[in-house]
Amino acid sequence: MRVVFTTWAWPTHLYALAPLAWACRAAGHDVVFASQPGLVGEIVRAGLPAVAVGTDVDTAGMVREYLRPGKTEGPPRAVAMLLAHAESMADDLTALVRDWRADVVVHDQTALAGPLAAAAAGVPAVRHLYGADLMSRVAPKLAGVFAPLAERVGAPGFDLCGDVTVDPVPASVQGPVTYRRLPVRYVPYSGATVLPVDLAETRERPRVCVSWGHTIAKVDAGRFPVGRIAAAAAELDVEVVVAISASQRALLGPLPDDTTVLVDQPLEPVLARCDLLVGHGGAASVLTALRAGLPSVLVPQLPDHAGHSARVAARGAGTVLGVEELPGIEEHIERLVAGDAVERRAAREVAAEMREQPAPSDVVASLAALIGGRAGAERVL
Repeated sequence: MRVVFTTWAWPTHLYALAPLAWACRAAGHDVVFASQPGLVGEIVRAGLPAVAVGTDVDTAGMVREYLRPGKTEGPPRAVAMLLAHAESMADDLTALVRDWRADVVVHDQTALAGPLAAAAAGVPAVRHLYGADLMSRVAPKLAGVFAPLAERVGAPGFDLCGDVTVDPVPASVQGPVTYRRLPVRYVPYSGATVLPVDLAETRERPRVCVSWGHTIAKVDAGRFPVGRIAAAAAELDVEVVVAISASQRALLGPLPDDTTVLVDQPLEPVLARCDLLVGHGGAASVLTALRAGLPSVLVPQLPDHAGHSARVAARGAGTVLGVEELPGIEEHIERLVAGDAVERRAAREVAAEMREQPAPSDVVASLAALIGGRAGAERVL
């Protein structure tokens, strides 16, 4: 089996796809990971063969527009960004899929050059979610927007949601779906790291981790509230841990002396030693917290973060606040660190559900069956 994995140049989207790409290679299949030039170095650091396609797009600049009030001319901002990435990548990706004789294209849910290239080459497209399904409900409305690009690459009748969807979100959190779903066990990955983390296994008080991903600090440092939240949490009878990247260190401001600051350390082992996540609602941090059985206090500021946060709240495994509610965040932290919090019980139930999801290696066999089924149907025709 020859598999092309693809996403646009945003590291966390690569991280979500990497475990399945590793599983394909471990099973003896041929894999290439295609993305815009800006992600090639990170793909190589993930131990995967990289191919550059298209040109880089100012993603941070386009996301920054989300945070500005008022409407703009043309399609909605999110649609404009998805189209810009697809237009950048589609021609080169289509050529790669054809010339390399790929059997299947695996794409993240927002990398819509993937299903276009697959349709143009006549091979299955496999959509890989990295969190809440943000696309299936709006895909029919996007068909007209993407039609000119589909015509350009020779992909009439394409489906933006692909032939099947690989989903790391457990069913009780994802909610009802209408597409063919391949569940997969969530495997946290956040780039090359060195273990162990600088955090003791045991603690005398509940331990609260405050972490805000990477996006908000990139697009608007003024909206990065980690320092304020850590200072507020320190007023409670809890131990506060701040997990940040090196580029975010200067944004924290003064912190209480007993605050633990972890820089560029993987979130998975950090949360395994904590009792609560306070975060921005990013897909990776949400799933990593649930995997550890931790409830969350989430303060989303972007549409996709709001979507992930809403699914956690709907499952009862956390609470969602607006930015304007940050001054009262202490009471929510205090309630959720309690051992009898209903959110804590729900998060543990989700963790057990996640452990029962099929491993990425099992999904590889399903992909091979998908290809075999498609080939058999074509022979019959």
